[in-house]
This record gives sequence, C-alpha cells and structure tokens, in this order.
Amino acid sequence: MTTKLITHSLKTGELTALSNISSINVTGRQVSILEDQPHQGGKDSSTIHLTFDVTHPQKLPSLLSTAEELGLIMTREDAIEMGLSILSMAMEDKTSGEVENIKQRLSAMIEELH
Repeated sequence: MTTKLITHSLKTGELTALSNISSINVTGRQVSILEDQPHQGGKDSSTIHLTFDVTHPQKLPSLLSTAEELGLIMTREDAIEMGLSILSMAMEDKTSGEVENIKQRLSAMIEELH
C-alpha cells in the first residue's frame, strides 16, 4: 500500500463552530488528503482533513476554551456528500453564467490534483 499527502491552503471568512456547550469562531487554514492507494481489490481508506484556526479563543471554561486549532477528518464519500450539499445550497440563486464559472473552477481544481 502507498500513502500520499496532498495539501492546499483553505481560505475562508470567519466561520462559527458550534457544540451543545459553546461556540468558537474559526477561519480555514488548509485542506489535505491523506491518500491511500491500496493494492488491487483493497479498500480505499483515504481521508480528507480540514484545518481551521480559532480566531478568538475563549476565556470561558468550556470544552473548547483553550482551543487554538480545530480539525475535521472524513472519508472521501463523506467529503463528496458534504461538499455537494453545501455547494448546491450556496449556488441555488446563482445565474447560469455564475454556475458555469463555478463548474469550470471545480474542473480546474480537480485537474490540479492529477
């Protein structure tokens, strides 16, 4: 089995991560894939990693009170489902020209990985 790491910067505006106890504000830092290239017939266990910086660490006692970084790890399939759901909601009111530009950008991003 061969493993390969590909990392790109992830630039976002300020996002809010919530829990049932607290919330923190974060900005995207990087997105990576730890790509598993199994032998023929083997299961692909590749994972997508999102890394965020906490922009305003909290001073209140809570589960995330001293967090400076937050990460999210998922399978390729989960990344596709989350990405498609988020993308479709974000594109719902875009013009056909804007949709076409986004499709071209996505295609170029995929090509960069090959």
